[in-house]
Amino acid sequence: MRGISYPKCYALFSGGKDSFSTAKVLDQAGKLVACVALRTGIAVPEWEDSVRILCDKNNWPLEFYTTTESYEDFVIRYGFPGPTKHSWIMQKLKGRAVAQFRKYRPGAILASGVRLDESVKRLGNVRPVGQWEGVPILAPIFDWTTEETWAFALSGGYERPEAYSNLQISGDCLCGAYAREGEYEALKFHYPDLGRSMDSLGESIKERHPKRCQWGWGWKQEVTKKTTAEQFGCVECGQRDMFEPVIA
Repeated sequence: MRGISYPKCYALFSGGKDSFSTAKVLDQAGKLVACVALRTGIAVPEWEDSVRILCDKNNWPLEFYTTTESYEDFVIRYGFPGPTKHSWIMQKLKGRAVAQFRKYRPGAILASGVRLDESVKRLGNVRPVGQWEGVPILAPIFDWTTEETWAFALSGGYERPEAYSNLQISGDCLCGAYAREGEYEALKFHYPDLGRSMDSLGESIKERHPKRCQWGWGWKQEVTKKTTAEQFGCVECGQRDMFEPVIA
């Protein structure tokens, strides 16, 4: 928000450091209306509780909006998504939830934790202002570095969710499009019920989608440029700086 006068916003909130910092900086400026969490249907089991705890501790109002689409239906039709299908699955899981937000909060403005760091630069052009499902969306910490973001979040009382330690993501969406090598094994180890579900789903589509029948199969593929909606809505995808830097 450096040098920019922002209107009142709803902060997209996944529970990660970027969304936490966005909500915090808006709150400190008196611009936070509420936090908005998007139910994708494939979050880690503790995700919703961790989001509620973070918001409760900061006295932030919290609203949940749920997708009208099914991840399982998508996988059955197209196979597990890789990088080239990330925009498709994101629109179905998060975009549809944002459409629900627009329905219940017409004219409202969203804020995202997207930042112009090096990892995001490699994924495409990022702007501090955009639109998603007809909703204006802003980026209050657009020019913050990773180090600045961690320092601000931790000084503001941020507590890293369990999924950060397990998977290095906040865990709000497990579409697997940008999964890394070894992430499927980590998913099955830390969340065995989810792992069994993904195994079963993969087995059911093996004949129809032999090359896309395993969750996270696309880790060998080059990460493609993100669309504007992807950049604002899936801040963590393709990013792996979930742990605060170690200062010697």
